[in-house]
Amino acid sequence: MKANEPKTYQGLINKKRCYELLKYYDLSQRTFDLILDFMNNNPTGKVECGKAFITLSVNGEFVQYIDAELKNSTVDGIVWEGPKYIVIPHVVYHYSSSGFSSGGGSSDWSSGGGSSNNNNNNNNNNNR
Repeated sequence: MKANEPKTYQGLINKKRCYELLKYYDLSQRTFDLILDFMNNNPTGKVECGKAFITLSVNGEFVQYIDAELKNSTVDGIVWEGPKYIVIPHVVYHYSSSGFSSGGGSSDWSSGGGSSNNNNNNNNNNNR
């Protein structure tokens, strides 16, 4: 067995998640190996990725800061902690006369269909 091949199922999952990081961040082989080794050796470890950095921590204690430029503008970051691997989508809100609406990603609130409701109200008023 090669030295860099995963020896456990969790090791295989960790390697897959590191490859997922490569979709969003420009990582050197050294940084890839560092993150993989960190997660393999720290089951309670946490990898937090922002727009220009990656931090490694264990049980809330900071371990290491890594400069890493985000290369994919569709996300704002990633949080990988134990079994959780969360990609944080980039959301842009647009303002129009009917209110705010989401231009991408998901949103907990939006304008509620302003013009459609106005048209229905006008049609109902004209039919009386």
